[in-house]
Amino acid sequence: MFKLTSLSSPSGLFEKIIFKNGLNIILGRYSKSGKDINGIGKTTIINLIDYCLLADGVKSELFKEKYDFLKGEIVKLEFVLGGKIYSTERGFEDKKKVLFSRDGEEPKEFVDSDLRLILGAEIGKGQTGIYEPIWFRTLMSFFVQNDHNFSQRDAANVLKFTIGKRQPELFSYIFLLLGIDNSLIWNFDNDTVELKGLRSDQTRINKQIAEQTGKSAEDFRGECELVARKIDKLEDGLDNYKFDENVANLEEKLKTFSEEISSLNKQHISLVSKHRNIQESLRIDVDVNPEEISSFYSEIHSEFSNFIKKSLIDVIDFRQEISTNRRKFLKEREVLYQVRLAELKDKLIALETERSKVFKMLDEKSAFDALKAAYNNLVEEKARLSGQLTYIDQLDQIEEAIARTKSNVSSTVAKLVSEKNENLQVVDRIKSTFLDLVEGSVDIDSSDVSPYFNIEFKSNQKSPIKLSLEVPRGSSLGKGRFKILAFDFTVFITSVLRRNNFPSFLIHDGVFHAIAHKTRIKYLNYINTKLDELGDVQYIVTVNEDEIIFPESEGVAVDLSFKLEDKTLITLEDNPNHMFLGKEFG
Repeated sequence: MFKLTSLSSPSGLFEKIIFKNGLNIILGRYSKSGKDINGIGKTTIINLIDYCLLADGVKSELFKEKYDFLKGEIVKLEFVLGGKIYSTERGFEDKKKVLFSRDGEEPKEFVDSDLRLILGAEIGKGQTGIYEPIWFRTLMSFFVQNDHNFSQRDAANVLKFTIGKRQPELFSYIFLLLGIDNSLIWNFDNDTVELKGLRSDQTRINKQIAEQTGKSAEDFRGECELVARKIDKLEDGLDNYKFDENVANLEEKLKTFSEEISSLNKQHISLVSKHRNIQESLRIDVDVNPEEISSFYSEIHSEFSNFIKKSLIDVIDFRQEISTNRRKFLKEREVLYQVRLAELKDKLIALETERSKVFKMLDEKSAFDALKAAYNNLVEEKARLSGQLTYIDQLDQIEEAIARTKSNVSSTVAKLVSEKNENLQVVDRIKSTFLDLVEGSVDIDSSDVSPYFNIEFKSNQKSPIKLSLEVPRGSSLGKGRFKILAFDFTVFITSVLRRNNFPSFLIHDGVFHAIAHKTRIKYLNYINTKLDELGDVQYIVTVNEDEIIFPESEGVAVDLSFKLEDKTLITLEDNPNHMFLGKEFG
């Protein structure tokens, strides 16, 4: 249960208004005959209630220059929600600031957007179907309607109780209040919104492709595929080339190879010379014939000859020993030089091979540059197209998403139709409430139009649910306004009977304009009786006295079935002393 308790002003702006169960009338009364009763504050009271219930729309009105005198003032709304007593206090200097209290606790400061979610969570407790706390203000715009909001509504689409909402979205809200499963229509709405967005993206991308390329998406796709195929073929034929090495790199390598080869050649020449010298050293004859030398000296002196012979033998033996050691050393050096020469030869052969490759690559420079230029051109073309090619990928993804979403929509519509029988009892109760209200407010027998209320589920991909209702009699404008009244009260009573935390109050402002006199009276009589039956329910309505009390000369043969003063919250008149806040607001 969510009921209003009182509207007051801690700053003393106006006297406390206490809301009662049942019918609560805010009455406008003539003080001078023939003067229209507008601008005396009836709508202002409704706006202050709505402001305390965190409405955005009325802020633009209450913060206009004509309300500057409210700066420094405070208004306070007390209400009961889920068995707890709450209050909200708001000033007129900060549009977002709200003081919020629960069960008499010290008020805490909130930003209005945050408090909406808190109250949204409270009224949503125990709800079945799809519900989000962020819906709080959307739903409140059904339960609180000022003169401006009600006058904007269209009798041809009574479902549209608030602006800026799609038809399936509105069905989701109304079904929630009526107790009809709203999950399928909510899914339908989300999918159709997604589908519309996808198709919009599809159109936008096709347009961008046409503007940037001068081609259709199909032609552009073919162009991209052709370039990709050319690149693939060229890459296959150039696998052995390294395109990261330019001519400057090749020439640097060639210079390095030549320097290394020259250095190795110098080492080779030096080693060859040393090797040759060693070989020549190995060929030196170190042999001497002592006999020949002894014979030569014997002719001179025999003893001296023997001495020479003996000395020569000793020298030869020593020389032979030295020669043997030196030969051994030279042989080792010869082997070392041979190994080093072999290594140098291998290195030279390897370097010459690499240098030959570089020479070959330079010899093929013209062909290489041509291939490289062709490749680079294609890569540049691919890079140019790659950004636009993203469009093609996006189109493919969008097409898949469209197919998937259309399938979801079709499936949801099929479920709505197949499960319609599950809602028959609920729809029948709603019809009964509507027809009771209409029959209690209008003379059905004297009308050529029979009232009806229907909710149909159809296999229509664009609009699978149809709400239709009709009321008899009255002028076109009055009939249309009464149709809206009858719809709103039917939804309200159905919601109240579900015993949830949704509002147990409905507020209507300026709703009786152009409705037939007799219909107004009978409507209020019916509402008063119905509310008394229900108990903890409130209907707050603004009424001008001349709309419900008529001179005998007008021949309205129906009277209020209740005492007007018992149901009147406050009486406002068209003079400053009896206007709300003591000012005219027209």
